[in-house]
Amino acid sequence: MTPNRKVLIVEDEFSIALDIKISLEKLEYDVVGIASNYEETITYIEDKIPDIVIMDINISGDKDGITTAEEIYKVYKIPVVFLTAYGDDSTFNEALQSKPFGFLLKPFNIKELSFTIQIALQRQSENAEYASITPSSKISNTLFIKDKSQLVSVKICDILWVEAMDNYSLVITDEKKIVVNMFLKEFYEKVPQDKFLRIHRSYLVSLDKIDKIENRFVFINDKKIPISKAYKNQLIERLDII
Repeated sequence: MTPNRKVLIVEDEFSIALDIKISLEKLEYDVVGIASNYEETITYIEDKIPDIVIMDINISGDKDGITTAEEIYKVYKIPVVFLTAYGDDSTFNEALQSKPFGFLLKPFNIKELSFTIQIALQRQSENAEYASITPSSKISNTLFIKDKSQLVSVKICDILWVEAMDNYSLVITDEKKIVVNMFLKEFYEKVPQDKFLRIHRSYLVSLDKIDKIENRFVFINDKKIPISKAYKNQLIERLDII
């Protein structure tokens, strides 16, 4: 039996969120949680790993739904469908910049919600299939990273771990630290998937550089790196444990 698709609702008006939850459950979706701000959203995503996010544009906190949606797709590649009570061109054009998988105006009916989610999930599936069959045109043991007016070479085998720092990443080797102007998710796509693993939203590690694992941390050269619940099983599966 195919498991129900998991949906996260991001809506700071609880009564509206509850209505959406009831509608989704009638459509046999598994609602993994209701978040009201950016921090709660990221926590749910890392813990529950939803298949899709239903996002109100106006949410509580410093980061609005559009900014939150941009990070969700760039970092986690999870599709986002926007909900809003504002149907003006300005709101729509701003939302469009985050490349949403759908846009619904409140109030909406259950059929509109159902069709929008189905289309979004189909688009996501097609994107994943395309990525899996598109070969990489550049195969190399060395990365060249832009640093101001020069290109700095880094051997992939020398990378210990990579750390997310806002909108850039920090590559760590035994000899140096190099700033890369890309998100951690983007950098992960540049290195061999069999050699590296994302173990936290802020950390990517080289599997053969891990010295030990203790509780919810890995250690590389005395650096204590956290393992989030969302990635723990993947890490265990990738290790040869005797």
